[in-house]
Amino acid sequence: MSTSNQQALTDIYTDPSIDGPNLVMNTQQVVNGSIIFNDEMSDLDGGSSPDWAVIQWNGATALDPSVGDDTQVWDDNFGYSVGHWTQGSSTSAAGETSYNVFRDPDNGHYIYQLAAQGGKLLDVQLSAVKAIDGQYSFNHQLTATFNQGISNYSGTTGTYQAGINFTINFHSATMNFGLFLQFETVDYKGVPQTYVSLPKSLGGSIYNVSGSQAAYINPNDASNDGVMYQTTIDLNQGLMAAIKAMVGLYPSLASQLQDLSNWYLSGTYIGVESTGTGLSTDVTGNYNVEDPTITYDTSKTVSYADQSSTAPIVSMTPEEGTGSTTTATKSEVSMPNLVVKGVNNTVYVPYVTSDTAGAMAKSYASSLQSLIAAGSLDNSILTTGSNSFVSSQKASQAIVDTAGSYGVSGNYSNIVIASTSSTTLGGAVTLDTTQNTASYLNIVAADQYGSTVKVGNSSGSYAGTQGNNVFNASNSTGNWNIATSSGNDTIYGASGTNTITGGTGNNVIYLGGSNNFVTSVGTDTIYGAAGAIDTVSLQGGNSVANLKTNAAVMDFSSGNKITIGDNSSVYGGTSSVVNVSSGSATVTGTQGDTISAAGNLQVVHGSNQNISVSGALTFISGTGQTSIAAGSGTIFGADGLVATLSSASRLLFTANQPYTTGNQMIDGRNVAGGLSAWTGAGQQTVLGGTASDQFYFGTAFTGVSSSTVAATVTGGSGAGNMFGMLANHTAGNFTITDFRAADNKFFLYNYKPSSSDAAAQNILNTATVSGGNTSVMIDGTAKITFLGVTDLKVSDFTIS
Repeated sequence: MSTSNQQALTDIYTDPSIDGPNLVMNTQQVVNGSIIFNDEMSDLDGGSSPDWAVIQWNGATALDPSVGDDTQVWDDNFGYSVGHWTQGSSTSAAGETSYNVFRDPDNGHYIYQLAAQGGKLLDVQLSAVKAIDGQYSFNHQLTATFNQGISNYSGTTGTYQAGINFTINFHSATMNFGLFLQFETVDYKGVPQTYVSLPKSLGGSIYNVSGSQAAYINPNDASNDGVMYQTTIDLNQGLMAAIKAMVGLYPSLASQLQDLSNWYLSGTYIGVESTGTGLSTDVTGNYNVEDPTITYDTSKTVSYADQSSTAPIVSMTPEEGTGSTTTATKSEVSMPNLVVKGVNNTVYVPYVTSDTAGAMAKSYASSLQSLIAAGSLDNSILTTGSNSFVSSQKASQAIVDTAGSYGVSGNYSNIVIASTSSTTLGGAVTLDTTQNTASYLNIVAADQYGSTVKVGNSSGSYAGTQGNNVFNASNSTGNWNIATSSGNDTIYGASGTNTITGGTGNNVIYLGGSNNFVTSVGTDTIYGAAGAIDTVSLQGGNSVANLKTNAAVMDFSSGNKITIGDNSSVYGGTSSVVNVSSGSATVTGTQGDTISAAGNLQVVHGSNQNISVSGALTFISGTGQTSIAAGSGTIFGADGLVATLSSASRLLFTANQPYTTGNQMIDGRNVAGGLSAWTGAGQQTVLGGTASDQFYFGTAFTGVSSSTVAATVTGGSGAGNMFGMLANHTAGNFTITDFRAADNKFFLYNYKPSSSDAAAQNILNTATVSGGNTSVMIDGTAKITFLGVTDLKVSDFTIS
């Protein structure tokens, strides 16, 4: 990024926390693609903000601007409201939204409080309505700042997300489409989830910015309740993360997509969304927003340089100086003080706040605090050997604070392996819970010497925050949420649904036989199970994933070795090795991968790939130096493709693709079954072999300028080849280098002349001979040049 200080910073929108609190509200109707708003604003004391609106979707009815000052609600952090609205859901009798406005006790600014519970995609938003498309391009710095926080969060069922999202439009000479760029800062799971949707047209693309450089607020952590976080978002880096994903899928569009002057900010949306189960236990919370500001700095010129894994995209600082859940530092968490046998005990759990295991440990501590406050938790410190305890309380916790081997029976719902003093446990721990009868068991293991834990037929969660651990749920038919930290861990999944996050160490993961969701951030070896449905995200690199059928692998790193079976797919990756062991599969957007398949394979986009397929290959729009060996196949070209082909059967190549106007080189000399090549726009060079090849000219995609259509083809010696065109061909310049090398013919198909010989003679009448080469015109638009040929004759043509 280079900077010059010639122009001032621009606020794109007014600040509704200063100019509010009266905002327009939508009617939940859309006419001709435009949101319809009420004619009148709310009538609260204060001013109005022309750039912002309150938008609700899927409410039972629209919010009524006139009723906001009829009632007040109290908030422990902000006092009484100056405006209050609430509404049910159109999709669920149990769904509800609320929209409240408060005054900040410190500075008098307006705080907008948004909440949703249940329903189906029930949401309420603070939305910018100022029309700005085409004004603020991403080749200059765009930054979002605002204060945000979560309060009164509760519930255990359904989903809940909150954050700030942007619509960004792409405008170039050849393409126009929109991207929805999401910064989900609050997620009911604690950690925002990766989500990417990039359709082939790119229209309606969605990219959720997540990962180590995107800070977030964990609503399950009680210490975040009511804390406002000063948040800064680098929109340019967020967009570049999305562009990187797009280029991985569509490398031929790289030059356009990476030109940031083609991208324009269009809209801004801050709000919450929920989907429920119809139960009162559906998750909900108050999402508090203050002083949203989007700035545009023309003194800072930005060019594409993706740093989404090394530079902060979303940064947060707590207003009151309290600890942030997003600071990646080692720290000691004190579990709530537990009275055990009359002794006041504190359990110390070392953890890393930036990883999933650390977040789960904090959630564990928070849930215990609630149980203690309610007086519904039993506690006991275990002794080595067998331990049995049946609790009449809502929950019970077992504490392992000394190295050794332990067994538990009874109905423990919580077990923590950690020291009750500032010193370590002094050695490793082995824990067998197979005789425990609780239906759900939460385990936190924080022994620096490592722990080996075996669980029985239950569901639960396991967080290994330090040490080299072994977690074994292979005898469980339940569902397990499993996460480890920086150790070298071994994980055996259950036969139910497993959600597994391996830490940054060298881990070995054995998946269960049902549904598995794996996030690998270390250097891992992952083994799938027959009959399972696996979704694996490889983020650390140099990992091995040996999976079976019905697997989906997102390769966000490099140097991985991936094996999948029938009905599976691989997305992304750099310099990885992909093997399809059986059936059919799809590989998309790889860079420099070596790909093999025992059955059929579809390869979509990607570049510089080495592909070997025993069955049928469908190769779609790949680029770069590419080697293809296939039992049979169809190759759809793209700009910059340089492909070497080999096959015992006939292969089909076509360059007739939308937006494909660049150079391509196809070497089919090792296609023993013959090559059928359809040239398109741009400059294609196609080499045939000793088999009988077919070359079709003038098949460029509709709308391409004739000046960009050219091809040079070599048929090869051996069997006779066919060169020609179809009726209604496109114009262009086409060259045949070796027409006399075999018994070759030039064909015109679907012309249906009354006399084929007369039609051929009419073409010969257009011939010009120069430098030992002959050129003819087809239909006055297509020029065919026969190198080394001066004796072209009627018998060289076949016209039908």
